[in-house]
Amino acid sequence: MRIIILDDHKIFGESLKALLLESSEISKCDFVSDVEEFFGKIEVNSYDICLLDINLDKNSGFDVLKNLSASKINIKTVILSSYTNPIYKKKALDLGAAGFLSKSIDSKSLIEKICQINNGLWTEDENLIENPLTKREEEVLKELITGETNTQIAKDLFISERTLYHHIENIYKKLGVENKMELYAKALELGYVDRF
Repeated sequence: MRIIILDDHKIFGESLKALLLESSEISKCDFVSDVEEFFGKIEVNSYDICLLDINLDKNSGFDVLKNLSASKINIKTVILSSYTNPIYKKKALDLGAAGFLSKSIDSKSLIEKICQINNGLWTEDENLIENPLTKREEEVLKELITGETNTQIAKDLFISERTLYHHIENIYKKLGVENKMELYAKALELGYVDRF
Protein backbone atom coordinates (compact mmCIF):
# COMPACT_ATOMS: atom_id res chain seq x y z
CA MET A 1 0.00 0.00 0.00
CA ARG A 2 1.29 3.48 -0.93
CA ILE A 3 0.41 6.36 1.36
CA ILE A 4 0.87 10.12 1.31
CA ILE A 5 0.36 12.27 4.42
CA LEU A 6 -0.64 15.94 4.19
CA ASP A 7 -0.36 17.67 7.55
CA ASP A 8 1.17 21.04 8.44
CA HIS A 9 2.58 19.74 11.74
CA LYS A 10 5.98 18.53 10.62
CA ILE A 11 6.97 16.58 13.74
CA PHE A 12 3.64 14.74 13.70
CA GLY A 13 3.88 14.05 9.96
CA GLU A 14 7.46 12.79 10.05
CA SER A 15 6.74 10.61 13.10
CA LEU A 16 3.63 9.14 11.49
CA LYS A 17 5.54 8.42 8.29
CA ALA A 18 8.26 6.56 10.23
CA LEU A 19 5.65 4.61 12.18
CA LEU A 20 3.69 3.59 9.07
CA LEU A 21 6.83 2.46 7.24
CA GLU A 22 7.39 -0.10 10.01
CA SER A 23 4.29 -1.95 8.82
CA SER A 24 4.74 -4.73 6.25
CA GLU A 25 1.41 -3.61 4.71
CA ILE A 26 2.92 -0.29 3.60
CA SER A 27 5.45 -0.23 0.77
CA LYS A 28 5.73 3.56 0.41
CA CYS A 29 4.90 6.53 2.61
CA ASP A 30 5.59 10.19 1.80
CA PHE A 31 4.91 13.19 3.99
CA VAL A 32 4.28 16.75 2.79
CA SER A 33 3.23 19.83 4.73
CA ASP A 34 2.38 22.06 1.77
CA VAL A 35 -0.79 21.76 -0.37
CA GLU A 36 0.93 22.72 -3.65
CA GLU A 37 3.69 20.18 -3.04
CA PHE A 38 0.99 17.59 -2.25
CA PHE A 39 -0.79 18.11 -5.57
CA GLY A 40 2.55 18.07 -7.40
CA LYS A 41 3.44 14.71 -5.83
CA ILE A 42 0.12 12.99 -6.48
CA GLU A 43 0.19 14.06 -10.13
CA VAL A 44 3.48 12.25 -10.76
CA ASN A 45 3.30 9.43 -8.19
CA SER A 46 0.64 6.81 -7.61
CA TYR A 47 -0.77 6.51 -4.07
CA ASP A 48 -3.55 4.36 -2.68
CA ILE A 49 -4.33 6.38 0.44
CA CYS A 50 -4.01 10.03 1.45
CA LEU A 51 -4.05 10.84 5.18
CA LEU A 52 -5.27 14.43 5.39
CA ASP A 53 -5.60 16.84 8.29
CA ILE A 54 -8.54 19.28 8.31
CA ASN A 55 -6.66 22.20 9.80
CA LEU A 56 -3.84 23.16 7.44
CA ASP A 57 -1.68 26.26 7.43
CA LYS A 58 -3.18 28.15 4.47
CA ASN A 59 -6.07 25.91 3.42
CA SER A 60 -8.49 23.55 5.05
CA GLY A 61 -8.64 19.84 4.40
CA PHE A 62 -12.15 20.47 3.07
CA ASP A 63 -10.65 22.64 0.29
CA VAL A 64 -8.19 19.86 -0.53
CA LEU A 65 -11.05 17.32 -0.68
CA LYS A 66 -12.96 19.56 -3.11
CA ASN A 67 -9.87 19.93 -5.33
CA LEU A 68 -9.23 16.17 -5.23
CA SER A 69 -12.80 15.47 -6.35
CA ALA A 70 -12.42 17.96 -9.20
CA SER A 71 -9.03 16.52 -10.25
CA LYS A 72 -10.35 12.94 -10.69
CA ILE A 73 -7.09 11.57 -9.23
CA ASN A 74 -7.72 8.02 -8.05
CA ILE A 75 -6.80 8.11 -4.35
CA LYS A 76 -8.78 7.25 -1.22
CA THR A 77 -8.64 10.13 1.23
CA VAL A 78 -8.87 9.56 4.96
CA ILE A 79 -9.27 12.53 7.28
CA LEU A 80 -6.94 12.17 10.28
CA SER A 81 -7.76 15.03 12.61
CA SER A 82 -8.00 16.14 16.21
CA TYR A 83 -11.38 17.70 15.32
CA THR A 84 -13.85 14.83 15.59
CA ASN A 85 -17.23 16.48 15.82
CA PRO A 86 -20.07 14.96 13.79
CA ILE A 87 -20.61 17.97 11.51
CA TYR A 88 -16.98 17.81 10.31
CA LYS A 89 -17.30 14.06 9.75
CA LYS A 90 -20.45 14.50 7.70
CA LYS A 91 -18.95 17.36 5.69
CA ALA A 92 -15.79 15.34 4.94
CA LEU A 93 -17.77 12.27 3.86
CA ASP A 94 -20.08 14.42 1.72
CA LEU A 95 -16.97 15.83 0.00
CA GLY A 96 -15.72 12.35 -0.85
CA ALA A 97 -13.54 11.27 2.09
CA ALA A 98 -13.31 7.49 2.42
CA GLY A 99 -13.06 7.67 6.21
CA PHE A 100 -12.64 9.98 9.20
CA LEU A 101 -10.27 9.04 12.03
CA SER A 102 -9.16 10.75 15.21
CA LYS A 103 -5.48 11.58 15.75
CA SER A 104 -5.85 9.95 19.16
CA ILE A 105 -6.15 6.51 17.48
CA ASP A 106 -3.41 4.00 18.35
CA SER A 107 -1.00 2.95 15.59
CA LYS A 108 -2.23 -0.65 15.31
CA SER A 109 -5.86 0.45 14.85
CA LEU A 110 -4.82 3.15 12.39
CA ILE A 111 -3.01 0.65 10.16
CA GLU A 112 -5.94 -1.81 10.41
CA LYS A 113 -8.45 0.87 9.40
CA ILE A 114 -6.26 2.13 6.54
CA CYS A 115 -6.02 -1.45 5.23
CA GLN A 116 -9.79 -1.89 5.51
CA ILE A 117 -10.38 1.36 3.60
CA ASN A 118 -7.84 0.40 0.95
CA ASN A 119 -9.51 -2.99 0.49
CA GLY A 120 -13.03 -1.52 0.37
CA LEU A 121 -14.02 -3.15 3.67
CA TRP A 122 -14.59 0.02 5.67
CA THR A 123 -17.99 0.97 7.02
CA GLU A 124 -18.06 4.44 8.50
CA ASP A 125 -18.29 4.76 12.22
CA GLU A 126 -21.76 4.06 13.58
CA ASN A 127 -21.24 6.92 16.02
CA LEU A 128 -21.65 9.43 13.22
CA ILE A 129 -24.41 11.62 14.61
CA GLU A 130 -26.95 12.98 12.19
CA ASN A 131 -27.09 16.74 11.82
CA PRO A 132 -29.83 17.88 14.23
CA LEU A 133 -30.55 21.01 12.16
CA THR A 134 -32.34 21.25 8.84
CA LYS A 135 -30.56 22.90 5.91
CA ARG A 136 -32.60 26.09 6.43
CA GLU A 137 -31.82 26.13 10.17
CA GLU A 138 -28.12 25.82 9.34
CA GLU A 139 -28.41 28.84 7.04
CA VAL A 140 -30.18 30.81 9.79
CA LEU A 141 -27.55 29.76 12.35
CA LYS A 142 -24.70 30.94 10.11
CA GLU A 143 -26.46 34.28 9.63
CA LEU A 144 -27.19 34.66 13.36
CA ILE A 145 -23.53 34.42 14.31
CA THR A 146 -22.53 37.17 11.85
CA GLY A 147 -24.09 39.74 14.17
CA GLU A 148 -26.64 41.00 11.61
CA THR A 149 -30.02 42.16 12.87
CA ASN A 150 -32.93 39.75 12.61
CA THR A 151 -34.62 42.12 10.14
CA GLN A 152 -31.57 42.01 7.87
CA ILE A 153 -31.21 38.22 8.22
CA ALA A 154 -34.87 37.75 7.23
CA LYS A 155 -34.29 39.97 4.16
CA ASP A 156 -31.07 38.14 3.22
CA LEU A 157 -32.81 34.76 3.44
CA PHE A 158 -36.03 35.98 1.75
CA ILE A 159 -38.22 34.93 4.66
CA SER A 160 -40.55 36.81 6.99
CA GLU A 161 -39.34 37.82 10.45
CA ARG A 162 -42.02 35.58 11.91
CA THR A 163 -40.59 32.57 10.03
CA LEU A 164 -37.09 33.60 11.14
CA TYR A 165 -38.16 33.66 14.82
CA HIS A 166 -39.66 30.18 14.37
CA HIS A 167 -36.31 28.90 13.00
CA ILE A 168 -34.38 30.60 15.81
CA GLU A 169 -36.64 29.00 18.42
CA ASN A 170 -36.08 25.55 16.86
CA ILE A 171 -32.29 26.07 16.68
CA TYR A 172 -32.05 27.14 20.34
CA LYS A 173 -34.19 24.17 21.39
CA LYS A 174 -32.27 21.58 19.31
CA LEU A 175 -28.86 22.85 20.41
CA GLY A 176 -29.91 23.39 24.04
CA VAL A 177 -28.82 27.04 24.21
CA GLU A 178 -30.48 30.16 25.61
CA ASN A 179 -28.61 33.10 24.08
CA LYS A 180 -26.32 34.10 21.22
CA MET A 181 -23.12 33.62 23.26
CA GLU A 182 -24.10 30.02 24.06
CA LEU A 183 -25.22 29.55 20.47
CA TYR A 184 -21.83 30.63 19.10
CA ALA A 185 -19.94 28.37 21.54
CA LYS A 186 -22.16 25.40 20.67
CA ALA A 187 -21.91 26.09 16.92
CA LEU A 188 -18.10 26.11 17.25
CA GLU A 189 -18.10 22.91 19.30
CA LEU A 190 -20.33 21.05 16.82
CA GLY A 191 -18.51 22.27 13.72
CA TYR A 192 -21.13 24.61 12.28
CA VAL A 193 -18.49 27.33 12.51
CA ASP A 194 -15.01 26.57 11.19
CA ARG A 195 -12.18 27.10 13.66
CA PHE A 196 -9.79 27.93 10.83
